[in-house]
Amino acid sequence: MERRPAPQISAEYTDLGLSLIGVVAYDDGLVRDALIAQCAAALAASGYKLGGVVQSNPHREGRRRCDMYVKDLLGGDEVKISFDRGNEARGCRLDQDAFARIDAWIERAVLEHVDLLVINKFGREEAQGRGLRAVIAEAVIGEIPLIIGVSTQNLGDFLAFAGDSATRLKPDIEAMTAWCRNAIERRARDRCEPGLPSARA
Repeated sequence: MERRPAPQISAEYTDLGLSLIGVVAYDDGLVRDALIAQCAAALAASGYKLGGVVQSNPHREGRRRCDMYVKDLLGGDEVKISFDRGNEARGCRLDQDAFARIDAWIERAVLEHVDLLVINKFGREEAQGRGLRAVIAEAVIGEIPLIIGVSTQNLGDFLAFAGDSATRLKPDIEAMTAWCRNAIERRARDRCEPGLPSARA
């Protein structure tokens, strides 16, 4: 899948007082994945239309590393992104072909103007100007609220890219869910879209 260059997100795309991106900074990737997946599940249960991806990391007995699966929130499909290379294997164990499917899932969610876009990780590829940077910018330009996990190591690069369109959230389910509900409802009011579920306490 051909990568497009990512535009820089700036104030021309968003009201500075009303950020479109909720950032969950983390040191532990397993905690990040669990928090974002729980937040997405709570919002989906309230009837919101979500797009993007969440990751699960089931542990298998006898393995030092977890398996890694990514799920499409809009379509419901799931793909395994880790190769089973054994306990002694070194180097990258990610299935790069699977990431082409993930890119397509996220692109589709932006095109369908979901209520909220979920991206579990802004990683090294994105920090270096590649990966999902373009689709993140497209979501902001399209005024789609977005929640994303960013490692503390890459947080500076992300904030330099996202600027005032990002708000750092507490890594807490209630805080994350409250921000997402508020962002979704605010967008609905601004666009005068009927039929969205009301935010709940």
